[in-house]
Amino acid sequence: MPAALLLDEAICAIAAAGDLPINDCSISSAKFYSPVAPGELLNLRVVVADAMPMTFEVHAGARLIASGDFSGHVWERL
Repeated sequence: MPAALLLDEAICAIAAAGDLPINDCSISSAKFYSPVAPGELLNLRVVVADAMPMTFEVHAGARLIASGDFSGHVWERL
């Protein structure tokens, strides 16, 4: 799976979970650790805290695929 598609899916999932317009979400940094094979199930974990930026992780089972930071006013509504 291309990295850009993985980030797009993460943004869409966070926007949907917070009932937000997609334009309210932004990724300020991302790091990729492992490639994703076709058909692999992915889990998205978002850590919501009082301070910015918020962090996300994408896992395939126990394997860390990607992590990064989200920023913006999206967190006021989650």
